Amino acid sequence: MKLKNKYVIRNVADRAVAIPVENSAEQSDGVITLNSTGAFIFSLVNDGICEEEIVAKFFEEYDVTRQEAKKSVSDFAESLKKKGLLEE
Repeated sequence: MKLKNKYVIRNVADRAVAIPVENSAEQSDGVITLNSTGAFIFSLVNDGICEEEIVAKFFEEYDVTRQEAKKSVSDFAESLKKKGLLEE
């Protein structure tokens, strides 16, 4: 998976936010607020990690089944697609 723009992830007031960097700020909808699992997945997507590897890392990090990890990552990826944040 690959995002259309590059982001930095920062913690602000106990929330993770993804902030577009450099020229990406002009092309994005701005700051994205994330929960802890969203921040975990988003940071891996931001690094260009493939979906299968993100699922594996999610499974290792959280107390979930592989199927739950796959669904969580898939659902998150779908929400990024709907917002137009992922490259096709």
